[in-house]
Amino acid sequence: MADENISGGRNYGIDLFRCVSMIMIVLMHTLNQGGVLTSAKMWSAEYIVSWFLMAACYGAVNSYALISGYVGWNRKWKPSRVLSVWAQVLFYTLVMAAIFLPTGAYEDTAGALKQSFFPIFMNHYWYITAYVALMVLAPFLNRGIASVTKREAICFVCASLVIFMAVPRATNLPVFGLSSGYSVLWLVVCYIYGGLISRFGFGRSIPWYVLLIVYLVLTAVASAFRMSGVTSQMAYISPAIFIGSASLCILFSKMRIGEVGKTIVGIFSPATLGVYIIHTNYFVWNRYFYGYASGFTGGGVFLCVISVFAAVFMIYLVLSLCDIARIQLFRLVRLDRLIKLSDRLVKEPDDESLEK
Repeated sequence: MADENISGGRNYGIDLFRCVSMIMIVLMHTLNQGGVLTSAKMWSAEYIVSWFLMAACYGAVNSYALISGYVGWNRKWKPSRVLSVWAQVLFYTLVMAAIFLPTGAYEDTAGALKQSFFPIFMNHYWYITAYVALMVLAPFLNRGIASVTKREAICFVCASLVIFMAVPRATNLPVFGLSSGYSVLWLVVCYIYGGLISRFGFGRSIPWYVLLIVYLVLTAVASAFRMSGVTSQMAYISPAIFIGSASLCILFSKMRIGEVGKTIVGIFSPATLGVYIIHTNYFVWNRYFYGYASGFTGGGVFLCVISVFAAVFMIYLVLSLCDIARIQLFRLVRLDRLIKLSDRLVKEPDDESLEK
C-alpha cells in the first residue's frame, strides 16, 4: 500500500511524528522535573490536566524507538549512523563543560569532566546509551524483522504484550531486566514493533479517528490510575502507554503532509535528537531545568496550560535551531564526510559508491 505522504522513500508523516515526539518529551520533563506536577494543588483542575498531559506524553520515548524501527528495518546498516550520534553527543557534552565548569558552580569537577569526555559509557544520557547499543544490534534485528512471517509477527506482538508489559506491570517485579523501560531490551522491543508495523502495515486499515480515540482513552486510563495512587501504570512498559504510542505511530504514518509542511518538517526533523541532548545535559538539566516551571501553577488551569506550552515550544524551537547550526558546522568542517568513511568497513565489493 503506497503512502501519499511518502516522497523519495521518505515518510513525512513519520518525520512529523519524530518532531511531535520530541515536543512531548520536553513537555513531559517540564511537567515532572520542571515542577508543575509537584506545585499543582492536589485534585485541582491544574493537577488533573497536568497528569493527563503527563500520561499523554509519557509514551514519547517509546515513540522514538518505534520510529527507529519503522524507518530502519529495511535500510542498509551503516556505522556512520552510530558514529554520528556519538559525535553529536560528545560535541554537546564538551561544549557544555567548557561553558559551565569555569563558573565554579560544580564541586565534582573531575566527575563532570569524566561524564563529558565519556558520555556514552558513563550513562550521561540513559536513552542515548541504550540507543547506541540498539543501533549496534540493528542489523541483526533487521534481518529478523525481514524474515518473519506475518503469523510469527502476530505471535510476537501478542506474546510481548503479555510477557514484557502486562505481567511486569501487574506484578510490579523487575523481570527480564526491563527496568520499567529504561533499558536496551525495551528499546529493542519497541524497535521490532516499529519494524513490524512498517513491514506488515499493522493498523493501516484502522480509521485515523479510531486511532486517536484509542490514544486518548488509554491516556485517560493511565492518568486516572496514576492519580489514584497506582504508579505502576505510568511507565514506558505499561500496556496503556505503549499501545497509545503505537496508535500514534500508525496514525502519523497515514498522515498527508503538504509541500510546505514537508519543507518545514525536513528542516526540523534531523534536529530532534539534539533537542533532547541539549536540555538533558548534565549542566543544563541540574542548573536550569529542575523547578523552572513551578511558578506556572496557581493562576488557574487555562493560564497554567498556556504557560507550559509556550515554554515547551520556545525550548523546542531554540534548541532545534541550535542543533541545525551544529549540523551546518559539521558539514562546514567536513566532519560528516569523515564519519561516512566508516561505511567502507561494511561496503560490499558490488555496492555503489558512498552517498554524498
